[in-house]
Amino acid sequence: MAVEVDLFVYGTLMDESVLYSLTGRRFPRREAELLGFERLIPNNGYPYIIPNSGARVQGILLSGIDPSALVALDHYEDEGYLYHRRQVEVTVEGRRVPCETYVGDVQALKVYSYGTSQSGKQ
Repeated sequence: MAVEVDLFVYGTLMDESVLYSLTGRRFPRREAELLGFERLIPNNGYPYIIPNSGARVQGILLSGIDPSALVALDHYEDEGYLYHRRQVEVTVEGRRVPCETYVGDVQALKVYSYGTSQSGKQ
């Protein structure tokens, strides 16, 4: 039996049309918050997150990502080079939920100009 995962997204994959064009599917979605990470938006590039203990990232938790969809998303995110899929916990409606997300590889992303932080720090 194929194992499905839940995936926290915070950038282009929040757009249902992008997600559908990559996977041919729509997935259940809920608003979520990831603590301990900061979202960065390069001037020329795509959003990514990096660990930052005082930060938080708003995004969407997608449920039931099947293995074939995950392969397509990994390819889109250049998993293993620009991004690394990692296990994290997000908060959804006050509950902690285990899931996976794509974390930026800072060394690989140095080709982009660093932009503004969207961490939600106060």
